Amino acid sequence: MYYTITLNPAIDMLTKVENFELGKLNRTGESKYVVGGKGINISLLLKNIGKKSKALGFIAGFTGYYIKEELKKQQIDSDFVETDGFTRINIKLTTETETEINSQSSSVNKKNIDDFFKTLDGLSSEDCVFLSGNIIPGMEADDFVNIAKKVREKGAKLIVDSNKDMVLNTLKYKPFVVKPNEFELGEMFGVNIDTVEDIAKYARKLQEMGALNVLVSRGSKGAILFTGEGEVFSANIAKGKVVSTIAAGDSMLAMFVAKYDETKDYKLSLQYASAAGGATSFSAGVGRKELIDELLVQIKVDKCNL
Repeated sequence: MYYTITLNPAIDMLTKVENFELGKLNRTGESKYVVGGKGINISLLLKNIGKKSKALGFIAGFTGYYIKEELKKQQIDSDFVETDGFTRINIKLTTETETEINSQSSSVNKKNIDDFFKTLDGLSSEDCVFLSGNIIPGMEADDFVNIAKKVREKGAKLIVDSNKDMVLNTLKYKPFVVKPNEFELGEMFGVNIDTVEDIAKYARKLQEMGALNVLVSRGSKGAILFTGEGEVFSANIAKGKVVSTIAAGDSMLAMFVAKYDETKDYKLSLQYASAAGGATSFSAGVGRKELIDELLVQIKVDKCNL
C-alpha cells in the first residue's frame, strides 16, 4: 500500500486578472480551486495510473473538509488528523506575469502530532511511504525526522522529498529515493552546481550518507538517476506546451517509485518518470495515464559514465 504524507496541505486558488492595478479594485475571471501539497499531488498521480494510496496529514476547518471531499471524489482514501482553525488557501495569480501568494495554516498542538503518529501504527514491510513537503506550524524539524524513523522501524519503504535540512536529517534512515533539483542539491552542500560532474559528486555524497537512489531533476535539461547499484542514467524531457510546472516533480517521483515497484527496472522507471513529469507540465492538474503513455516515445534514457 502506498501512503502519502502532506503535513501542510493547501487549496490552490488559480485565478486571472486582466490589466491588474495595484491598490485598485480588480475583478478576476472564474477561479479554479485545486487541492495541493506534495503528498496529495503524489496520491493524485498514483490514482491516475491505477495505484491505490492513502493520504495522511493534517486538515482543519471548511478548507480542510474541502480537501477531504475532493480526494473522496477521486476515490482516494485518507486518514487526516482534524485540528482547530483552517487549512491554508494559496493564491496563484496570473496577470502579465505569474504571482504566488502562499498563506499559513493554523498551528497544530502536541496532541494533534501524537494523533498523527498513531496513523502510522499499522505500517508494515509491504508498505511504501512518501514523506513530502514541509512541516506545518506547531511542528518541529525533529518531528519530521521522527516520522522517517517510525516509517523505517515499521519496515516500510521510505521516500523523502523536502527542503535541504529535512532531507539531510532523514538520510540516516536510508530512504529508497530522494529527489532534489540541481539548485537544491547544491544548497544541501553550500556549493554551486555548474556541471554534470558536480551533480555526480554531490549525488554520490547523498548516497554515502544513506540514500539508496538519488533522482536529480534538471528542468528543461531532463533528469539524472544515480542508482543503488552504481549505475547512472539520464533522461530528456518531452516537448509540448507548458501549462503549469506545479506538481511536475511530484508526478515524476510518484511514477518512478510505482514503475520500479512493478518492474525493478531503473531505466524503464526513469523513462516513465520523465513522461509523467511532462504530462503534468502540459496539463491543468496532475497528468493522466493516457498522456503519460503518449509522451513515452519522446523520452530517451541513456546510461552515463559519470
